[in-house]
Amino acid sequence: MRRPAPTAAFIHRRIADIASARGIPAPSYSTVRAVVAGIDPGLRTLAHEGDAAYRDTFELVYRRNAGRPNEQWQADHTLLDIEVIDSKGRGARPWLTVVLDDYSRAVAGYTVFIGAPSAEQTALALHQAVRGKAKPSWPVMGLPDVLYSDHGADFTPPGWSESALIPTFN
Repeated sequence: MRRPAPTAAFIHRRIADIASARGIPAPSYSTVRAVVAGIDPGLRTLAHEGDAAYRDTFELVYRRNAGRPNEQWQADHTLLDIEVIDSKGRGARPWLTVVLDDYSRAVAGYTVFIGAPSAEQTALALHQAVRGKAKPSWPVMGLPDVLYSDHGADFTPPGWSESALIPTFN
């Protein structure tokens, strides 16, 4: 995870030196290369290119490959880069909660609000996503097979186990 990124050959040589010093067999080059290739792309981007590149590439929505509409949806929040006047006449930055269909990249539902993201705001965006829309030009609706989120407190009900953090809708 260093900058610049070391080559698999360099990593293999270093591991071989450490293994030799400890008197254990070194892994093969192909094993080291497979481990290096298996590193999460987000982690690699964060380590090699920094926070800004990671945010530009992976935040708000990480692109998954769905084969059909409503197969996979993603939900997340982002603080908008604008300022509005709240009900008390003060400037405030609004939040956007968005639900995206991974197949079409279409917005299935959203909500814009002042204050911290909450389960209520998430529920409002999901309600809009599931319902039919008043405008025929916005046909995205229904129930997704899978809903992905960042597992924040507003997405994770109390008492859920780690294995249940990606709910499925059947």
